[in-house]
Amino acid sequence: MERYDIGIDVGGTFIDVVVAGAAGARYCKVPTSAGAQAESVRRGIARAAEAMGLDLGELLRRTDRIVHGTTVATNMMLEGTGARVGMLTTAGFRDELEYRRGLKEAVYDPALPAPRPLVLRRHRLTVGERIDARAGVIEPLDENAVRARVRELRSAGCESLAIGFLFSFLDSTHERRAAAIANEEWPGVYLSVSSEVLPQVREYERFSTTAVNAYVGPGTAGYLQRLERELAEAGFGGEFLVILSNGGVIDGHFAGRRAASLLLSGPAGGVLAATELVAAPGAHRNLITIDMGGTSYDVCLIADGQPRVTSDTYVARHAVALPMFAIHTIGAGGGSIARLDAALGLHVGPASAGALPGPACYGRGGCEPTVTDANLVLGYLDPHATFGGSVTLDLEAARSAIRGRIAEPLGMELEEAAYGIVRVVNTQMTNGIRVVSVQQGHDPRDFELVAFGGNGAVHAGRQAEELDITTVLVPRMAGAFSAYGGLFADARVDHLATWVGRCDSADPAELARAFADLREKGAAVLRGGGAKPRSEGVPIGDAELRHQAWLACHYAGQTSEIWVPLQLSACEAGALAVHAEHAAHAQAPEPTSGAGATAERPNGALTIEAGALSGAAEHFHRAHERERSFAKRDEPVHVVGLKLTSLRAGKRPQLSVETQAAPGMQPALAGRRDVYFDNDLGWTVTAIYRGASLGAGATLDGPAIVEEPDSTIVVYPGWHCRLDEHGIYHLTRSGDAR
Repeated sequence: MERYDIGIDVGGTFIDVVVAGAAGARYCKVPTSAGAQAESVRRGIARAAEAMGLDLGELLRRTDRIVHGTTVATNMMLEGTGARVGMLTTAGFRDELEYRRGLKEAVYDPALPAPRPLVLRRHRLTVGERIDARAGVIEPLDENAVRARVRELRSAGCESLAIGFLFSFLDSTHERRAAAIANEEWPGVYLSVSSEVLPQVREYERFSTTAVNAYVGPGTAGYLQRLERELAEAGFGGEFLVILSNGGVIDGHFAGRRAASLLLSGPAGGVLAATELVAAPGAHRNLITIDMGGTSYDVCLIADGQPRVTSDTYVARHAVALPMFAIHTIGAGGGSIARLDAALGLHVGPASAGALPGPACYGRGGCEPTVTDANLVLGYLDPHATFGGSVTLDLEAARSAIRGRIAEPLGMELEEAAYGIVRVVNTQMTNGIRVVSVQQGHDPRDFELVAFGGNGAVHAGRQAEELDITTVLVPRMAGAFSAYGGLFADARVDHLATWVGRCDSADPAELARAFADLREKGAAVLRGGGAKPRSEGVPIGDAELRHQAWLACHYAGQTSEIWVPLQLSACEAGALAVHAEHAAHAQAPEPTSGAGATAERPNGALTIEAGALSGAAEHFHRAHERERSFAKRDEPVHVVGLKLTSLRAGKRPQLSVETQAAPGMQPALAGRRDVYFDNDLGWTVTAIYRGASLGAGATLDGPAIVEEPDSTIVVYPGWHCRLDEHGIYHLTRSGDAR
């Protein structure tokens, strides 16, 4: 009896479901129902089961694990629908969240409003307590004040409680005691404690991350618990895992407690799948992923096989300093609305038509023109496409929306207005690629694009031309690539700590003890901690745990850090040594699934090899020079933080998809239609192919369009397309399209 793994990606417009088994992967797509995502997920799995000739219960009983990428936490931040948060903090620091260290995104815009507060000022209360910068207790915790403040916040209707005290990252005693009192006074309250969420220096980032966790936590935890319960009732008895923003997976119970770690959960799945592409022999190791769905456009850079990770992320203008894939997101998806401002300027996004009512062409009551409407009018999309049976397209509705809202007010022909919409969104997306490449010291010409999402391969060729990129890779299941990617993830958690010192004078023994403490925390989560309930661990096999150490470094006077790695290696008798990674490149890579760390015995002693810290300093100099154009090798390198990434290997599916076409089968023409590629070429008769008719090794020249069930690949004039044995379309420039 065939066993299955199910990957799920919940987007703002569609939910993608991938069922992977020994015979390959099958996938389907269903619309996302606002406010009923758990039911939408269940409906998506049921549709996949129906396509396989199974009922829902049978498929779930034969499923070993479900790996879920979700945008629930992200949507709460963007839409302002999170919990009502109360906060306890040290007397005198009530307004730390408002000060934001003086940060203002547009310094020359005096009218820029402050971001929407996550915790109202009347719900930010203070208590007497104080720990100093040397972890000494200046003022004991006023426990009576804590009890009174907790009761006050509970009576005010707060739904979640954040606790953030000064210097708690050095001594968490006061925070832990306040949390215990809160649990006594308010049983069952969702608690976010800064020394657990982010035990690092800088109170704004720490307080903000804790507040974000408290804001999205109740809704996220409730959604995950509800979904897991519904799946269990339907027959699922396997492991329910959630993709974290750092590219790992963890069980739903732990994920619900660390909801801020899920803010990039959905987009991270696609990055994980793209990382698998570079693992193939001979594959290009520098990739830029572009994920264009119905609502957003997500970009991430993979250098030398490793996605870039950052701890400097802002979501809805609030700092989240947890380690995450460095994914840049803009509001540019198929549902992005095109509009004219008062000066008759054309704008596209960030507002989206979503799944309901959706683009005008969906026929669900939408009347605003969108990118999908423009693509349909220009001939890129098949007017008879159903996107896996989810919609029925209405070409005349798309034409009417663009004609009435854009073309006629501008005095343009219909196709010119539609092409204008596409040009504007292409420019926005190309600039998004520049943010993760050029602005980080990378030349995009050294990279290949990996285009996925339902709309990614429609636009990728034009973006590649703008950036002088010669190759675009498109997975056959591009529309469900993010759902597929979660199935490649290892269980992974990051633990952070503050540690202040210099690479040239640090005590190796002290540093080793600090990393040993973090290692025990990582092992406790991944192995279940022995005494903890099974649901708090991630029992996904018997592979040994792996750990990767990192230092947050800067020069004296700097207020931002660069993380540099310290790779762990096995020693005699299970001991573990930490040594600096001496990579040939300056990029400081993060380990992801199956990469970057060495197996070791979790109880082995931890030591620091000679030269490790000097090697880390040199690594920092190189990284600083690449990212910021200079290095001060005659100055000492300061360390302010530690991070330990703990991983446990998971099951890995084959990167393949079921197909009926035989290898070497040349494409059979499915038809032709007029396509408007640009204002110079005008309407061009274009060959149309069905993806199912293409076998490995099949080739074709542009202009051409390949239609997969949930995505469309546009092979622009001057481009060549080849399908490889892994189900990846290779688009290469064979000439100048213009």
